[in-house]
Amino acid sequence: MTEPQVAEVPSLRELRQAIPKDCFEPDTRESLKYAAVDLAWMFGCFAASPFVAEHPILTLPYAAVTGLAMWSVFVVGHDCGHGSFSKSNVLNGVVGHICHAPLMVPFYPWAYSHKQHHRFHNHRTKDMSHPWMKAEEYKETNAVVRALALDHWIGLYLGFPGYLLMEPEWSSTDGSHFWPWSRLFDRAPKDERLKCAVSSASCIAFLAGTFAFAGGPVNWAIEYGAPYLVFSWWLFTVTYLQHHDHDTETFEEGEWEYVLGGAETIDREFGLGIDKVTHNITDCHVAHHMFTDMPHYKLERATEAVRGVLEPRGLYKRRDTRDFVRKVFTLHEENGHCIDASADGVALARPARSSRRCSLIIIASSRQMRRGNDFFSQP
Repeated sequence: MTEPQVAEVPSLRELRQAIPKDCFEPDTRESLKYAAVDLAWMFGCFAASPFVAEHPILTLPYAAVTGLAMWSVFVVGHDCGHGSFSKSNVLNGVVGHICHAPLMVPFYPWAYSHKQHHRFHNHRTKDMSHPWMKAEEYKETNAVVRALALDHWIGLYLGFPGYLLMEPEWSSTDGSHFWPWSRLFDRAPKDERLKCAVSSASCIAFLAGTFAFAGGPVNWAIEYGAPYLVFSWWLFTVTYLQHHDHDTETFEEGEWEYVLGGAETIDREFGLGIDKVTHNITDCHVAHHMFTDMPHYKLERATEAVRGVLEPRGLYKRRDTRDFVRKVFTLHEENGHCIDASADGVALARPARSSRRCSLIIIASSRQMRRGNDFFSQP
């Protein structure tokens, strides 16, 4: 029987050399322009919120527009977290906090865990963000957490704030991003705990300001709570669809390799102008996952280059997802976060495949696994 032929996984260096060099150079003025436009959009919506509180019938359209603005602001802050906003760590930190504090996302702790997610994307045990759980791990997760974040559609709204908040290991999170003594920082540089305190204080200060500005719990729920839930849904939707589909594979220690894991990321075309409004974080994510040091406004060119290397080898995923609202709810119900096919008779996600295709790719990429990885030299 003839063995199937599988193209060799390219090295990270080969991918980087295919991308125009200027894609790795942030333009601080351009970055600030995007930050100013999105922040103006978001705070303009907040400024109009008292009128919405007086006319609650406007709550849904207000929350939809403001939540999308919050998500776009997050994407700009996301560049700051990767250091691709500018070459100045101080400016990245300042703008990152301005963008993230209104979203209740502690900037420095999130940046720390998010870098670990990129560093070990689709590694079954080391990846941070959406958990890759075996059936026994899934069953050990607290029942309340499963009900509010993992098992049901409500998790699309509560999953991300829960991920940031929850500290106990039974919550299946990476540890609290708000608590300086969190297990999240057990292996982190010592200054990460102090940076956590600063970032958490900025979030708490903004949250207190929203309560003071609203003048009551009902108004607060309309003016801030509703758009926050929309923002949380956007964050979950985009990131879940970037990393999950029926054919997504995860890799155990010894099988995992950086480029191979990154190739499991999916470029999703949302259409309706959403890809542009949200800075191409939807349809240019593969290139970003391989190289985090590129500002978002240069990812379209980088994506074409990366696609040119990966696609001929069958390692590039790009999917029309204009039905993203339906897609995220159905995929979350069908796949969830458990990589085993079933647990106690309950249908869960497909298992990560240990197919011959996977094995052949691993063998073909073995020489890449022995090479130094350019990613780890990035700031």
